[in-house]
Amino acid sequence: MRYTIQNKILVSLCIVVFISLSSLLLTAYRITDQNIVNIINGDMTEAKKNIDFYMKQYFMVYNMEFSRTSIIQEAGNISRELSSELGSNIEIYDVDGKDLSNLSNAQAIINDDVQLNAVKGLISYKINYMDNRVVVDLSYPVLKDNITIGIVRFYKDYTEIFSYNKRFKEIINAFAVMIFIAIFIVSLVLSRHITKPVRKLINSTERISKGDFDSKIDIDSEDEIGELAGRFKIMVQRIRGQIRIIERDRDDLKEAQMHSKVFFDNVTHELKTPLTTILGYAQIIKENGFSDKNFFDKGIFCIINESKRMNKMVVQVLEISKFNSSGSKYQFKRVNFSELIVKTCDEMGIKARKYGINIRCLIQDGLAIYGDEDKLKEIIINLIDNSIKYGNVNSDVECKAYHEGNHIFVKIKDKGKGIPKECIDNLFEPFYRISKRFSREKGSVGLGLTIVKKIVERHNGTVNIKSVENIGTEVTLDFKGENND
Repeated sequence: MRYTIQNKILVSLCIVVFISLSSLLLTAYRITDQNIVNIINGDMTEAKKNIDFYMKQYFMVYNMEFSRTSIIQEAGNISRELSSELGSNIEIYDVDGKDLSNLSNAQAIINDDVQLNAVKGLISYKINYMDNRVVVDLSYPVLKDNITIGIVRFYKDYTEIFSYNKRFKEIINAFAVMIFIAIFIVSLVLSRHITKPVRKLINSTERISKGDFDSKIDIDSEDEIGELAGRFKIMVQRIRGQIRIIERDRDDLKEAQMHSKVFFDNVTHELKTPLTTILGYAQIIKENGFSDKNFFDKGIFCIINESKRMNKMVVQVLEISKFNSSGSKYQFKRVNFSELIVKTCDEMGIKARKYGINIRCLIQDGLAIYGDEDKLKEIIINLIDNSIKYGNVNSDVECKAYHEGNHIFVKIKDKGKGIPKECIDNLFEPFYRISKRFSREKGSVGLGLTIVKKIVERHNGTVNIKSVENIGTEVTLDFKGENND
């Protein structure tokens, strides 16, 4: 079944209006019902006060003791006078629930539950519906020194108030129905007016989809639909130009596909090497078991190391994939770059000391940069880690940071074997390594500098490498500073 925009608009508006009106009606019902309850509560409270006051005055006027015996004796008189005074039936019962007032018309509306609550010492009332009448039955104990000496029942007719409430609900129901019908008609007319130019636009797009780019789009609506039609005309005019651009970019796409194939071929090749090593050792261990303890230890050691290297490679490949797909999220904020670099150098100093390498940290104070703190730290860790891996034992790694003008420079320099000049331009390529055997021994997979470059570029910076064989390598980062005053 096809759901048109017109039907969606019409149904949506009707649902919203229906829910709104229903909520309004329910709220009105609750408010009016609560008002009646409040009125009854007030009346019952006031009636109880008047009855209590009258009974005390009655016994004072006739100079009688206010007791159970006197209530039993005077129940009839009290009931008649109170009923006449308040204009409603009032009955007097003893503590056992026996009627002492003998009003013949009371038995028709006695509610045993209410009377039973009064016998138990509780004040309660109930709304009774009978023969198109609404009568409220109040019953409460008469106390003296916290001892029940009698029970009073009070009846009041609220039929008129409930009738008013019923008529009010009927009136607001009628208004709600009329409002719903009016909104339905308006929604129907409005939805047709809105969707008419849309239908024209659909017909035009269908002709264009069949290759008729000269199709005329005749929509004169002066609203968003008209604006959409105008922009659609411009789009049609540009389609041919876009086709030419697509054809021109076809070769670039093929080249990108070729680079992608090379990348994944490298990933496959790099993963194949540790997998082959792991599989080989695992098969031999399975065949020989623990018979050769030295070989077993060596095999397990190689399996663990290759697994770690493969895991590191997978993590870095995934990170590069995020960069390429724009899926890597950055949290840019103002970063105290000086503090970040000093802290990172201190942390990397633990690893450097294992190889007798000293990290010299020469950081200018007050360097600030707008970027992702975690990613910036990852850059520094990666570069210092490379300097430790490929620097000479018992040497220095110098980390210097300073600003010139509106730029911040970070230079990390080691004293190692250096990099051949012809290899420097390829260092940022994924999986590129100068010496694969030496790099594998160091745990490198050839992705660190690729990640560094992509992070630096996301921060609108540049990275440059200078190296002299048998002297050392220097990596320079250039960022635009935030405020270095």
